[in-house]
Amino acid sequence: MRIILHPLILLVVCLCRISGFLLDPLSPQYITQNHGNVTLGHAVINVQHRRIAFVDDNGQTKIHGNLGMTFPSDTPASVVTLEGNTNLHVTWPGVADLNAKSFTRNGTECTQITMEARSCVSQILQDCYNMEGSHWYGGAEMRHQLWPLEKVSTGFGPYVINGNHMFPYGSVQERYFFSSSGMAYYIDEDVPLFVAINSSGNHQLCFQAKYFGVTYRNYDMSLPLLSYTVCQAQNALSIHQAMSGWYFKKPNGIPNENMLRKPIWSTWPEYMKSINQTLVLQFASELQKYNMDVSNFEIDQQWMPNVGDIEFDLERFPDPKDMISELHRKGWFATCWIPPFVNTDSANFELLAAKGHLLKDMSGERPALAKWWEANYTGVIDFTNTNASKWYFDSLAVLRTKYGVDSFKFDGGDANYVPAVYKPYVEFRNPSVFSRAYVEGAASFDDISRRHEVRSGSRTQHVPGFVRMVDRYSNWSDQGFKSILTASLVFGILGYPFVLPGVVGGNLQDDIPDAELFVRWVQATTLLPSMQFGLKPWRYNSTVVQITQNMLNLRTRYADKIVHLAKQSVTSGFPIVRPLWWIAPTDESALTVDDEFLVGDDLLVAPVMDPGVSQRRIYLPGGTWRDEITGGTLVGGRWIDYHVRLEDLPHFAKLA
Repeated sequence: MRIILHPLILLVVCLCRISGFLLDPLSPQYITQNHGNVTLGHAVINVQHRRIAFVDDNGQTKIHGNLGMTFPSDTPASVVTLEGNTNLHVTWPGVADLNAKSFTRNGTECTQITMEARSCVSQILQDCYNMEGSHWYGGAEMRHQLWPLEKVSTGFGPYVINGNHMFPYGSVQERYFFSSSGMAYYIDEDVPLFVAINSSGNHQLCFQAKYFGVTYRNYDMSLPLLSYTVCQAQNALSIHQAMSGWYFKKPNGIPNENMLRKPIWSTWPEYMKSINQTLVLQFASELQKYNMDVSNFEIDQQWMPNVGDIEFDLERFPDPKDMISELHRKGWFATCWIPPFVNTDSANFELLAAKGHLLKDMSGERPALAKWWEANYTGVIDFTNTNASKWYFDSLAVLRTKYGVDSFKFDGGDANYVPAVYKPYVEFRNPSVFSRAYVEGAASFDDISRRHEVRSGSRTQHVPGFVRMVDRYSNWSDQGFKSILTASLVFGILGYPFVLPGVVGGNLQDDIPDAELFVRWVQATTLLPSMQFGLKPWRYNSTVVQITQNMLNLRTRYADKIVHLAKQSVTSGFPIVRPLWWIAPTDESALTVDDEFLVGDDLLVAPVMDPGVSQRRIYLPGGTWRDEITGGTLVGGRWIDYHVRLEDLPHFAKLA
């Protein structure tokens, strides 16, 4: 009997000869400067000790780190070559090769660092940099979303799109980190990347390249490669605008303006899986009765008989066309929840399996089954297969013509919801490529109405649709309400200006939020790029209803500004919602404030983020500001103690 081990499940096939290997008997050729230091532009690399530092124009160290941290401490280099003071090559025989190249791009000094493993597939490459002395930004959506990034403490986790936070890094992420001192890192997409941030409080930002488990697809048995670019400028703003301009695509349009002006209403929080046609129409009547603004009316889960049928359950929805026509008569638009899954009990499962439209197992003959939050066995549409993608979106198009569905809430698509072991139609190393194919397909399908939303992002800044953050816990914590603002800031600086902050009130996992938390949640999202409701304000009391209506009126007042900034992002790539350091990049307070944000450069919003308070501290950056509640004028560059009532959303216009 022959036993064949496939590369994806072959975890360790060799003994890495890192300790005790034999060196080339020839004498090492070192090019040394100042006791082993080699200077490439603003990078100084100590070959003997595998240390690296980046210095400013005055020779002062901005950041330092260590290369090849998994090598034994006594590993010597046998070959060192320097070409033109811009290219360095170092060889550690049988262990790794380092190539470092300095270059200048539009006046910004950069260094490309590439470490290539030379031992075996199971080898681990690791570089670490000291985070101390600066504030850090970038990275990914996280369940525990802290700002700035040095507040985070997490060990190594795979840096792939993940929807359930089994991994530390979430569904929106870029391989991009930068600091207030003007340092930035961008890691190549094909690197099998694991990242640790301030693990156990060590103040280190660490990158690993390794093929561990089945997270990354080492389909060709490549040895690990750790490759990234380090650039430096004066401060957070200058380095971010340079790096985002190079590495992020700009949006090729904006979402439907109506969604920027008015909120989405979802059936999920109130009705969950019990939704049906009668409840949809009842909910719609109540929204009209209470004079609530509506852009999309979103019919969430359980409108299909089985997930993957892509057809209304006619027992629950006996006349979907008439139901949607009624929503249209109210001036609203109808959207439906849809994932990329086809459950095994779906009428379409056998059809798609026969067509080869689902991700396959390693035999290439059968569908590979995955698990998601509603089913233990499901097939996953293979969006790397153009025929499979066409079938999926053509099926959605039928719902448009047959019933009048306007668009869709595209859920799932994360790496953790693909099968553990699978074979795509087109190979890729990083499963975020699969997520990108799904998101780009959704955008192409909805390129006219632009009313869709997705929940994952990785190099998809060009897509003109809303990106929804993971539903937050229904409490006041850093994993609940308080993370709404920090996550919005992270989305913006990662190049995703069209932030959808999830439903007001959170995921209801901790119970339904009380009236105060609901009100503060409404206020915190009022001037974000979009709003989404599900809980009915009238489930509380008339005061909550009135405050909600007032906030919707406030949004209407600033809607033109939000739309203008959205259109501006198409040419600039700038976020709609910005951190305070955007207008004060050297202001220490502006660099760390995590409960305020700017809309553009001249509207500062400071929601109340804590329970039971009648006063909050607000930082106003330098300049002159007008309090938009009282009309008073304030001088910035200082903290103020601000009195707040339940109905107040403090916000300030910059006058000068």
